[in-house]
Formats: sequence, structure tokens, C-alpha cells
Amino acid sequence: MPDKSFSDLDAYGELTNGKQIKVLTWNLWWKFENYLDRQKLIFNELKELNPDILCLQEVWEDSDSSQAKKIADLFCCEYTYSKSFEIDGVSFGNAIISKFPILNSSSHLIPTAVEFNENRILLHSAINYDGFKIDVLCTHLNYKYNQSDIRQSQVAFILEYISKLEKSKFPPILCGDFNADPLSEEIMQITGLKTPIKRTVLRDAWQVTNRDDSGYTWSNSNCYAKRSLEVDRRIDYIFVSKPKTKGVGHPLKSILVGTSPKDNVYPSDHFGIMTYLEG
Repeated sequence: MPDKSFSDLDAYGELTNGKQIKVLTWNLWWKFENYLDRQKLIFNELKELNPDILCLQEVWEDSDSSQAKKIADLFCCEYTYSKSFEIDGVSFGNAIISKFPILNSSSHLIPTAVEFNENRILLHSAINYDGFKIDVLCTHLNYKYNQSDIRQSQVAFILEYISKLEKSKFPPILCGDFNADPLSEEIMQITGLKTPIKRTVLRDAWQVTNRDDSGYTWSNSNCYAKRSLEVDRRIDYIFVSKPKTKGVGHPLKSILVGTSPKDNVYPSDHFGIMTYLEG
């Protein structure tokens, strides 16, 4: 037998790029209770964390002002916003905010059966990072506990959309409030534990970086979430496709966001997540 070794074709070398990108996802709870007090806490938290890319859900906008713009102005960032619906002149939607230039953006209504339609959208921005493109996607799926089948259909639409993206030197990033825990069929569809859609599989950044930490983003330690009488769950996610050359896009560290109240006021009913990706 020849005495010869072969290199591992799936192995990465040292992560020596020396750069990190901080990506944050957070449901800001629209203009629900104490929204002005909560908004101050949200702004303070974001200024302290100083993320590079933000994917936000339940963001408000009206004829006079825009929460997405207010946050973008904190960092002199670019932003894009798309509403799902409007109540009394105040819209409810998703936003992507970026320190890097936004090349283009598009918003896509996720097809959903009429009786379950909540006007859920997939917001997509192509971002210019070091001369190449990062595809960043932000979404918010149906919220009812008994609608796993609806969310599976919504996830299938999202994964098919991602499968058609042009290749880039940075893996696509998918963030949002998925209203489903990690062992649900819809999340397993994303992470490859179920038959994938178009062979498209993404990695759960929290699971990669905090294997033994539940990372509940819907938590009974939060007085707003507690009133729903639901179990603690992680329902907010940052997903990223397989790392590229030199491990670009690999999750290095993840933390919970918005876990500290002031005078028993939390920034939102959700905790957010921020992940450090190899840049």
C-alpha cells in the first residue's frame, strides 16, 4: 500500500483574517406599552453594543418619523425598511441597518394561505463589504404556537429564495423572529435536520457558539413576555451559510441583548441576539 496522506478537503485553515462583523437581530415590539421609555433603553443598548449590521422586526414608522431612521442616525448608517401592515397610520415592519453601504434592497411578501395571512415579509439587502457582497435577509414569521405548518411553508419560500442568490465571498445571513424553537420542524428545515429545500442549509449561530446555553429570547424573566403564560423558548435567530475561504462568515461568539430592565421596564418583550462573525 502506498505510504501517502491526503488533505482534508473540508478543513479550514487558521482564522487569521483579523476582522469581525457584529450582526444583531431584535424584535423591538412596535409601539406597544411604554414605547417611548422602552425606545430610550433600546437606543442606549444599541449604542453600547455598536453592531455593524442590524436586522430588526416590529419596527414602527408613521408620517412624522421612522424608528429605523432614528437608529440608523445613531451610527450614521444606511437603512432600508418595509412595512407588513399599518394600524391607525403607524406601520409595523422589518428593517435592515448597515454601517457598510447598501447596494440594493428588495421586499418580498411571503406567500401564505389567506386564512393565515399576516402579511409576513422577507427583506433582502445586498451590502458592500470590502468590495464584495453580503446578502442579508430579515424576516418575521407567523406567531401562533399552533401554526408550525404555516411557518414551514414560509421557511420553504425563504430557503428557495436564498438558493437562487448569486455566489459571493461571504455566506448569506438570515435573521429574524421565527416564532419557533430550535427543535421545531421549521427550524430543523433551515439547519438541515430535516430534508432541506433546494439543498440549502444554514447554521444556527447561537448553537455554534453556545452549545450548552439555551439562549432563551422569549423568557419569563422578562415581565412583558411572562404575561403570555408561555414556556421559555429561543425563537429569534441569526443563521449563516457555510463559511467561505479562510472561514469568512464563521460565528465566533453570540450574546443576548436587552436582558437588563430599568425600573422594571425592559427594552422589548423579546431579548435580541448579537453574533460576531469572522470578517
